[in-house]
Amino acid sequence: MKRISLLLLGSLLCVSAHGINIKDFSLYGKIALVSTLDFEQGSQGLGDNSSRFGIKYKRKDIFENWIVGLRGEWSISSNKNNSGFGSSNFNGKQFDVIANDGPFGNRLGYLWIKRGDFTLAAGKMWSTFYDVAEYTDLFLTDGARASSVYTATGETDGTYRASEVVQARFKYKNFHFGLQTKLTGKEEVEYDFDGDGTADSTLVYKQVQSGSIQYKTKNYTFGISAINLMFDNDGDSESQLSITYGFKLNYNNFFLNGLYARAKDLELNPTNNRFVHSDGVEAVLGYQFLSKEIFMLGINRQSRSESGDFELLYYYASLTKQVKDFLFGAEFILGDSTNVNGTKDEERKLKLTAMLYF
Repeated sequence: MKRISLLLLGSLLCVSAHGINIKDFSLYGKIALVSTLDFEQGSQGLGDNSSRFGIKYKRKDIFENWIVGLRGEWSISSNKNNSGFGSSNFNGKQFDVIANDGPFGNRLGYLWIKRGDFTLAAGKMWSTFYDVAEYTDLFLTDGARASSVYTATGETDGTYRASEVVQARFKYKNFHFGLQTKLTGKEEVEYDFDGDGTADSTLVYKQVQSGSIQYKTKNYTFGISAINLMFDNDGDSESQLSITYGFKLNYNNFFLNGLYARAKDLELNPTNNRFVHSDGVEAVLGYQFLSKEIFMLGINRQSRSESGDFELLYYYASLTKQVKDFLFGAEFILGDSTNVNGTKDEERKLKLTAMLYF
């Protein structure tokens, strides 16, 4: 591990030593707005929909046969009441996966070095666990709830955007492999179940590893990704493994993507101070018109193993249209979820979004 860290650090120093040429840079981003009509609450709103800008930088003349690069990406928030979609856990809380207390927030930031089909990177980047979860993360404003791993640490566990990690990727013919480990551990998280201001339980995260294996062809893709958390739960050592299985199929202008996730919710259960496990299923069926419109139908279901009452259930329908660098979309979201206590949560929302890419 020390050799890997020294190699990446040496690459960064070499980038600084060789100077910067503007032709090695590229800028990208998008400005996006979303308007939400909530038919159940009788409300409407207008906010930001994950606007961002990023910088990419790469050099081919630092190490022989190696390409060295940097990438940074930041969110732009003109309205802190954004699209309202985050990582909602079973208690209805929202955990923002982007640190964003002001107009800007860090999304990505990492150094990478590549030779042929092998890539090594360090920093904050898309996790290898997300390699399969992204199969159904297709809707512009919502979706992909059942493939997340929810914890009170937000992104600390490295499920989607992984912070402070070293990641290795390798391609062999149609197989794509990814491995990842978190360098910093021993992050303490306190749980206050009764809300009296005193911690009822304390977790200390020690290590987090994740990996993925994918087989990709032009018409289909199959993948498996997993993440393992090792921690101390009030003095007891524990390990929790989450696995996601997914596929992508294409036939003419039709596509069908789906996944199944097991043992993925890692919220502590207040009744016994143990971790909660759940099953999640997602599927997206779509058709792409020749005029660049895409119509999609989706379903998202999640149930908790420890409770027969709980069910997170959403249905989606969307239509998007691309006009040069503009993308317009309309999505209807129907929610019919059941809480742990048996009560129902019904949602009917229409979200209209417009995006300009650059």
